[in-house]
Amino acid sequence: MTQKNNPKKRICWITPDYFLLVDSNIVPMLADDYDITWIIINTKNSKRRVEGVISDKLPNREINLEYKQRDPRIIAQFFRIAMDVRKGDYDLVYISFHGLPYFFPIFFSLVDMKKVIYGTHNVSTPKGASNEKMMRAYHKYAYKKFRHYHVFSKFQLDVIREMIPGKKHYYAPIALKDYGTSNATPPTDRIRFLFFGYIRDYKRLDLLIKSFQELYHSGVKNIELYIAGNCENWKPYEALIEEGMPIVSRIEIIPDDDIPDTVASSHYMVLPYKDGAQSAVLTVAYQYGKPVIVSDIESFKQFVTEGETGFVFKNGDQESLTSVMKKVVDQHEAHYDGLKQNIKAYIEEEFAIGKIVDRYKDFIEETLKG
Repeated sequence: MTQKNNPKKRICWITPDYFLLVDSNIVPMLADDYDITWIIINTKNSKRRVEGVISDKLPNREINLEYKQRDPRIIAQFFRIAMDVRKGDYDLVYISFHGLPYFFPIFFSLVDMKKVIYGTHNVSTPKGASNEKMMRAYHKYAYKKFRHYHVFSKFQLDVIREMIPGKKHYYAPIALKDYGTSNATPPTDRIRFLFFGYIRDYKRLDLLIKSFQELYHSGVKNIELYIAGNCENWKPYEALIEEGMPIVSRIEIIPDDDIPDTVASSHYMVLPYKDGAQSAVLTVAYQYGKPVIVSDIESFKQFVTEGETGFVFKNGDQESLTSVMKKVVDQHEAHYDGLKQNIKAYIEEEFAIGKIVDRYKDFIEETLKG
């Protein structure tokens, strides 16, 4: 993109630790064409680590937040971060950090919005998300200020175009993150369903537990449910699990090194979400060739082809989810290998890293041209 005789355009790229895996594939490849200052913001008490996630060859600056984001004492640090961006006089700023509720007002007062792209992962805040009401109000305020937006699904692109017309809206999907290879294989004596990732109310793990147990009680015994992910309040879910059920749980942030074996050792990943934008969890499933079972919310429709890369059930309907899981079990032996081949072909077409990076370059160049 950048001509050899011209100096590279200078970009400040601001990534919060909770989106590091989204940017970790992209920023190093963009660095071939742009002079990137990469700022990684680690939230207070976060267990996420940069080591092993990004290459040492690309310099980055880690900022550890001194307080939680809703603590007023964080304001001084937020001011310093925004001032550093201002003093850098960059040609472009890409940011996906929101810093609820204090960061944006400071950022908007110090940085020229004409040269900022906001990478928004949830155009509409999902029901049951953390700080749902405050985040809705915060984004409503922020959307009036930003001029350029990057979203990660075609569904979200349609939503944001309708929500805030007259702005610049760009789409590039989440790149598949390769956490490494795995020699683990699923069990041969049972079919293992996996629920993976942060456990939030809107992700409806409760519905999955109930459907799984209903299926088990119906006489389908060759099944297992593995729950792997962090949860701020596990007790309500734990109370739903009946004694003697083949349900295994690992309630913590799953280290990156453990992700390959966690996913590879399961047959299907289940995403029973009642709401949401796009899901990085779904791309993890595809990265390791795992078919998915998803609710029929709009944000999944772009990425799941019924009977080819996964299966779809009626949102919030326990009977529908149970029925789909039973169908999956009944068809497993005959169709599983074909599903994996379909996924391989799909990701080669839709998630080729070169194509995704080209999308980024296109909207970066358009923003740079003003």
